[in-house]
Amino acid sequence: MVRPGVFRWIGYAFGARLPNRFAPWVLHDLTARTWFLRHLARTTVQATPAALLALLPGPVWLKVALPLFVLFSSLFMAALFSPMVREKRLYQHGYLPEVVLREPDQ
Repeated sequence: MVRPGVFRWIGYAFGARLPNRFAPWVLHDLTARTWFLRHLARTTVQATPAALLALLPGPVWLKVALPLFVLFSSLFMAALFSPMVREKRLYQHGYLPEVVLREPDQ
C-alpha cells in the first residue's frame, strides 16, 4: 500500500483527489476502525490557518478564544457531517460506499 507524501496528504485533507495508485490507501483511510479519528485529524489540519487570528490586534483573551472557537466549531461540524464526507471521498476515489461500507451478513 503506497502512502501519499506530506504535500499530497495536505491536498487530500483539503479535499483533493489523489492519483489512482493511492486508491488502496484511501480505502484503508476511510474504512479502518480509526476512520473517524483520521477524519478529525484532517479537519484539525484544515483549521490550522485559524491560528493566524491570534495575530490580530486585541485583548489576549480574544486572541486565544477566537482560534479555539474556530477549531472546536470545525471539529463539531466535521463530526456532524462525517458520514457524508466519507461517502463523498469514497465516490471521489472510485469506490461505491454502498458496497464498501455494507455490514457483513450475520
